[in-house]
Amino acid sequence: MIPIEPLSLESKLFYLSAVEFGGRLFRGPDDSDGQALDDWLELASLGPAELANMLPENQPVFPGSEPDFALPALLARLTQADDAAWARDLPDAFNRLFHPDTAAAKDAAMAHQMALDLEYLIALLAKGFLGEAPDMSAQAGSLCRDVLAPRITDLGAVLLEKDRTGVFTAAAAVMRAVVNDLGRRL
Repeated sequence: MIPIEPLSLESKLFYLSAVEFGGRLFRGPDDSDGQALDDWLELASLGPAELANMLPENQPVFPGSEPDFALPALLARLTQADDAAWARDLPDAFNRLFHPDTAAAKDAAMAHQMALDLEYLIALLAKGFLGEAPDMSAQAGSLCRDVLAPRITDLGAVLLEKDRTGVFTAAAAVMRAVVNDLGRRL
């Protein structure tokens, strides 16, 4: 697929950062040491605000479509949480939703696969965006359309039903918006 229009450097950096945020969030906290857990909590609490600040100002609108205000609204929702509440509740909420030893083992596998797919997407985007292998951008677009969009939709449906915090549901919606946009553009 031929890209509709070239992406600005600002847009490329936003997409790379957004996909990295999703991959790291859905990989979950690392309980091996306190620093890794602190890093994950910092990502979860500060990442959405950083992404909101990185949103390209001149988001082009595709012919025949309206401007999409969903992504800024979702990022704003993620930035409204109380940091103290997140620090206390988020790791437990992640484990309740995605720990492989719970009844949610299927959901855990889904989140783990999502994290791996998003990490692969980062690699494709980085190589495609930096010009080392421009065909990687087209592969990233195919991955978004054919693999990630359906998987994120499925994960989002599970989270809508089970996520009491709303954090992971909103993050899945952010990833869905990013993946759908990349799928249209690449």
